[in-house]
Amino acid sequence: MEEKSLIKPGHFGSSKDNIMIMHNFVEENDLRTLQEFFPTITEWENPRETEYNEDGECIYDASYWWDRMCSGQILERIAPEIHQLINKYIVKMQNAIENKFSVSLSQRPPVLVRWLHGNEQQPHADKQLNDGTPNPFPTYDINSIIYWNGDFEGGQFYYPEHEIELEIEPGLAVAHPGDVHYLHGVKPVISGTRWTTPSFYTITSL
Repeated sequence: MEEKSLIKPGHFGSSKDNIMIMHNFVEENDLRTLQEFFPTITEWENPRETEYNEDGECIYDASYWWDRMCSGQILERIAPEIHQLINKYIVKMQNAIENKFSVSLSQRPPVLVRWLHGNEQQPHADKQLNDGTPNPFPTYDINSIIYWNGDFEGGQFYYPEHEIELEIEPGLAVAHPGDVHYLHGVKPVISGTRWTTPSFYTITSL
């Protein structure tokens, strides 16, 4: 059965108060475990093809993500303990979001994303294109990012419309509604490798 969103874009309004910024979200020993694991990854998920809308506009650039995503399926096979560890924080984040927004959520499997030298991301929404039209992920109602390391330069995370820019530190986590009121981006990584886990939650009850 196809999952559908229970809310329309803009459901939560546009207040800066809907942005959750959580320092020290991850325990230090768990950060060390993950940081030791990162250099061992040799397998990446590259399943999707580039997608375009009816006007020929690219709405998903597969080449941008090539060899950068280690999926939950891969993690569960090559390192089940890492899969379980990341999932612990996805659940912790789910609980924090549910408490703030008074909703129930479904979650998605863990994933690791690496950001290499020069990687950046222009401001975007998760459940819409920037002009408010649909993208391939209309059920990404509330979304989060967990940051696992800090041994890199650049890669700041920012919300341009809310004048927020975050220097990344290990264990930092953020969350926000998925619509165009919360456009967010990543500044270019200057050196080192930046590791994150994005999580995309769908509201199951209000």
